[in-house]
Amino acid sequence: MAKPKKADLLSDTPYGVDGRTATEILTPEGVILPFINASVGERFGALLIDLLIMALTPVVVFLVWIALPLHEDFAKSHKLAEALLEIVFFAFMFFIRSGYFMAFEMGAKAATPGKRIMKIRVIAHDGGRLTPAAIFTRNALREVELYIPITLLFAARSSSSPIALIAFLWALALLLLPIFNRQHARLGDYLGGTRVVHMPKAGLSYDLVDLDADRNLGLTFTSEQLAYGEKELLVLEQVLRDRKASVMRAVADKIKARINWIPPVNSLDMPTDENFLRAYYGALRAWLESKMLLGKRRKDKNDPALS
Repeated sequence: MAKPKKADLLSDTPYGVDGRTATEILTPEGVILPFINASVGERFGALLIDLLIMALTPVVVFLVWIALPLHEDFAKSHKLAEALLEIVFFAFMFFIRSGYFMAFEMGAKAATPGKRIMKIRVIAHDGGRLTPAAIFTRNALREVELYIPITLLFAARSSSSPIALIAFLWALALLLLPIFNRQHARLGDYLGGTRVVHMPKAGLSYDLVDLDADRNLGLTFTSEQLAYGEKELLVLEQVLRDRKASVMRAVADKIKARINWIPPVNSLDMPTDENFLRAYYGALRAWLESKMLLGKRRKDKNDPALS
């Protein structure tokens, strides 16, 4: 079967939703999927929430330490330990500034608390696995994009030298970059190979009762055929929600080839692409959820198979 062209896969519906733009992601299976880009407002709102958390966390830790009943006695009798605790506190502050975003974005959700509240997350622009190197790169650039520009903006206000003006324009350009590209990506996204997309917690176009009916379509799958993880399950969920015929056909063909699915002898029993995907989604979801009850999770198809 010939590989579908990008134009064919996206010709069913307009680009984006409600005037928003979408990023085309070519998955490792060779399927092109559109992901709605996070808006500048959503990204800015998430950043403000995260900065607020970052500012309040050390304050809360300090107040808890001060409120401890043994604080004064400890400070008087353990001078060396007090000095070490101060070092630990400053190291903690450094982690909050430099490691906060990395720690959360390397998790399964690929999102900080601010991003989760705004219903956005980080993905790899090529549809592959979000690597630690990509997360490190996009967040290391935040020093250049956010912290240094803020410092320069304040410095430019108190100086009229040409250097200060140039620094101000440079800082302003970096801060406004997401406004002037259709993917609303910042410099760290481009260099890290990442994008931030809108991932609302919306329900499927059918409810959970329908999933039980989908399992009765006469399609069964072995545990070896349920060869995907939570990441692919979310992608499949979006494919079923969008219900784009060309995309469902491409995804169904890729899954059938990967799991070595044998079609029924009678052509009249051949399920439609949507019915096949619904049945596979229900089976995969039930399989993953049953393993979660035993404390076992599979993030994606590259993780070891569940037994």
